[in-house]
Amino acid sequence: IHRQLSQTVKLLRLPVNTVTADHRTVHSALLTGLLSHIGQKDSEKTEFTGAHSARFAIFPASQLFKKPPKWIMVAQLLETSRLWGRIAARIEPEWIEPLAPHLVKYHYSDPHWEKSQGAVMANEKVTLFGLPIVASRKINYGAIDPPLCRELFIRHGLVEGQWQTRHVFFHANLQLLAEVEAMEHKSRRRDILVDDETLFTFYEQRIGADVVSARHFDS
Repeated sequence: IHRQLSQTVKLLRLPVNTVTADHRTVHSALLTGLLSHIGQKDSEKTEFTGAHSARFAIFPASQLFKKPPKWIMVAQLLETSRLWGRIAARIEPEWIEPLAPHLVKYHYSDPHWEKSQGAVMANEKVTLFGLPIVASRKINYGAIDPPLCRELFIRHGLVEGQWQTRHVFFHANLQLLAEVEAMEHKSRRRDILVDDETLFTFYEQRIGADVVSARHFDS
């Protein structure tokens, strides 16, 4: 173990220009053992936010002290007058998720129906020890909350007609609804066309529980 730690320290002390094409490979390998020693630079200060909201600065002897990168890992966290990160190396946040699938946490927001996708999409945020290693990315929400996605598919895709499909029944139903709306307008009545909840119930009773998107419906 002592020999491995010594090799890690030596690698992290290498000048930046000696770690070129193999930079990611070497630093990703070291990162697997230093996941709790990563930091994200504060936008307005020279400090870094580390795991569990710890605050530390790069040790002045480091080559990265004058021009700190956005993300770093450090071999040591030493507390004297303040918390210092010693033996620092630049990393990219996208390296972290594949190395720590058992540690990262996923947070979801804004699930919504997208006509072009034929599915419910949402924003996904990925954190490690409270640090946002993926700030926001769009994902298919079908596997996360199937009941909600089924409801939104029926409500927006079928009832509201927000679906790009060639199914004959779909276009025939839309045409029928348009004809009834025209009939209401012509007769100045508003009690011929059923409401959206009635249409929702109609489709909900006929569509399988596993249908959460246009792709599932087609198959």
